Amino acid sequence: MLAAIDRRLGRRFVDEVRVDARVTAHAEAPRFRLALQISAQGRGQVRTLTSQRCAALVDATALLVATAATRREAKGSGAAPPADPQIDEGEVEMGETTAVSPAEPTTEASPVDAAEPLRRESVQSSRETPPTPDPPPAATPGLDGEVEMRVPGPAPADDSGQSATTSGRMRRRPGGLMRIQGGPELGAVPGVTAAVALVGGLLWRRARLEFRGMFLAPRRTDRPEGSLRAFGAMGAVLGCGRPGTKRVEIPLCGGLELGGVRGVAQDVAGARGMTGLWLAVVASAGVAVVVHPRVRLGVALEGVGGIFVPGFVVVAPGSRVSLFDSSLISGRLLVGVELRFRDPR
Repeated sequence: MLAAIDRRLGRRFVDEVRVDARVTAHAEAPRFRLALQISAQGRGQVRTLTSQRCAALVDATALLVATAATRREAKGSGAAPPADPQIDEGEVEMGETTAVSPAEPTTEASPVDAAEPLRRESVQSSRETPPTPDPPPAATPGLDGEVEMRVPGPAPADDSGQSATTSGRMRRRPGGLMRIQGGPELGAVPGVTAAVALVGGLLWRRARLEFRGMFLAPRRTDRPEGSLRAFGAMGAVLGCGRPGTKRVEIPLCGGLELGGVRGVAQDVAGARGMTGLWLAVVASAGVAVVVHPRVRLGVALEGVGGIFVPGFVVVAPGSRVSLFDSSLISGRLLVGVELRFRDPR
């Protein structure tokens, strides 16, 4: 915030005005609510600002503080004071403004400690020319008696240096994910085997699209007519819904899986390996829990219905003996670790 004030002033902020602020976070929208008091020369004003993004409140506070500091400097030099600040973060709502003395608390819940000065971090900021004030904003009624301030023209930059318009476009872009998962599988190859999968995908607020590659570890089955060693490799495209909260998500997925199961007969004279076509529909339900802003741990139960599944037989003169047939219905229990990028939720 201090770096943003410096950018607005075009110089270093030296505490020309006193700033008392308290931000509270809420589960319901708007998530962040700011009670801000800016005092200069014995008088101050309390403003209430709300936003879904903390960065929007940072930039709005920087604009208000820089304007108050510039106005105080103008009064000392006899120049005309600047116009009232304009706030256009697209998501910031301003409540009523009340004039108070610096001794009065900034919020009803608990005042900000006035004795604690603003702590300046070691931040390198560029020195810019103070922006020319735009025409006064047009006020439109907001919710709960508040007034939402919107100003035409380019949006100011947030604390990361991006404009509000650019940030909005970035939020509309899909995010990405990468996941590695594994667990037991039953049905595609003989017995219970281990499945390992690597997944990449795209994220939207309520849906995601996944592309998956999976390998099924080799398993062996023994029959009186001979033995068979089989393993599988499949790729899948899955579409998923994203019900749940930001911390606990319950993905519900469905899609198609295409690949093959490779079988090699053993202890059979003249036998050779064969790869059978695998085509199936996939449906799964799971749960993913946040352990870090970008990392989730998840578990999913997956059912697979075969459309085309392979069978392996030994053909001898006058006889045809089946060594193994992949099941039309198979299941998997998959546990994974997922890394997400720019999740729009």
